[in-house]
Amino acid sequence: MALAYPEGECFFQRSKLDTSVYKATDVNDFYSHLMVEYVWNREADHGAQECMLAESRKGRGHRHPRSGYKIVKGSWWDTNYGNWTHLPFSYGPHWKQISRRVEHNLCVNGNRFRDREKGGAYEPYFMTMPMPTMDERWVWIDCLAYIRAIYIPVAWSVSKDHPDLCSFVQVNFALSRTVKFWHGEGRFDEIKTDKVLGLPKNVHRTLALDIAGLVQLLTLPRQLRRDNCYNLKLLKLQQAISLQPAQPVSKSYSDGPDLSWIHVANGNFGLDLVWQPPQKYTWTEQFIKNSLTVATGFIPGVGPIVQIMFSVGWTLISQEDPQAAFAVLKELAPGFDLQEKIIIELKKAASETRAFLPDGWKELNLQTQQKPVETAMASKPVEAMDAMLPMILQKEVLDATGNSPDKEQPRGSEDEGETLVENAVGDIVEAGDSVTDSVKSAVPGL
Repeated sequence: MALAYPEGECFFQRSKLDTSVYKATDVNDFYSHLMVEYVWNREADHGAQECMLAESRKGRGHRHPRSGYKIVKGSWWDTNYGNWTHLPFSYGPHWKQISRRVEHNLCVNGNRFRDREKGGAYEPYFMTMPMPTMDERWVWIDCLAYIRAIYIPVAWSVSKDHPDLCSFVQVNFALSRTVKFWHGEGRFDEIKTDKVLGLPKNVHRTLALDIAGLVQLLTLPRQLRRDNCYNLKLLKLQQAISLQPAQPVSKSYSDGPDLSWIHVANGNFGLDLVWQPPQKYTWTEQFIKNSLTVATGFIPGVGPIVQIMFSVGWTLISQEDPQAAFAVLKELAPGFDLQEKIIIELKKAASETRAFLPDGWKELNLQTQQKPVETAMASKPVEAMDAMLPMILQKEVLDATGNSPDKEQPRGSEDEGETLVENAVGDIVEAGDSVTDSVKSAVPGL
């Protein structure tokens, strides 16, 4: 089985991503949501000591400014499990200009934690959450869940030969390696990621993602990237208490519609796509329209063009005044009005993308697109394998039957175990720290 590069493009079948509240088959829904792959049934704290389950009320559990916390037990089971009640998402152009906040609930079911500890499977799921707008650009995800990967939408349709195929750029944390996150104060922190759990939980940190920057970088072929997304500070681990101003929750999302890893894996094929020059087809015209209207509200429009029409995208990026690329776009989509404001946005995005190219890129002499290709090319996407196998992660993700446990079953009647402590949203207070000391330690210059 082939693996996608950890930071770069990946492909899904749109119809396999539809849920009761999110329709990837709808172009507006597709571009207005990102996907977060996370582990559902792994607690943050294990045992009474980690949960701070002490006699003193001050020591009963943990606190966070944007999530509650529960200590639970499984039925007929003595282990204490502590977990956060919600995963917060904060949006804004700067950590001092947070404009809105949403949240997604997390597992506080003691029996789910108990069953996993007794040898059951880890349960990875995909949640679909709002994208930041182009004006917001950044999203901060508090490190209160085990995050395996982030998927950012790029192309709603990648090929007329595979009409149900869509593309994202991913940042995959589900690897056994050490990565360097920018922390602030002039330093990077080394963080160990896990091939099953991904990015570890950390009550003190929030994962900052420059969504527009990630699209501009990761839609480039990796050989043309000046550096990786970590060194370029497109991902950061910031102090959780530094985000301001505090915003109320505008919407809370439920885990019910989440997609199981097995459902997505079984529904997708491994595909190796090759670039081909664009052609005069209705599909091409629709792709250009979607990329330059719907998509540009959330991602730089040059990203989808680079990924699907590389020669046109490269013309936009490499030429100071890429009139040839605009002429190609106009000829390929004669029914689409390429307005001046769209041209300005494309030029801006192309200029920003040039900052991610390596030194000496002008000497590469890569092909540019001077005119559209009028006849079909012979090259087509090549299937890498018949289907994704359901035992990829084996015992680390699947149960003995090869099936991922159903998170919702039996839902209404399920015994969730016993709740011992329930803390509301509050300031982060750890043993030996005061709220004042924690605030003073916040990193200002990220």
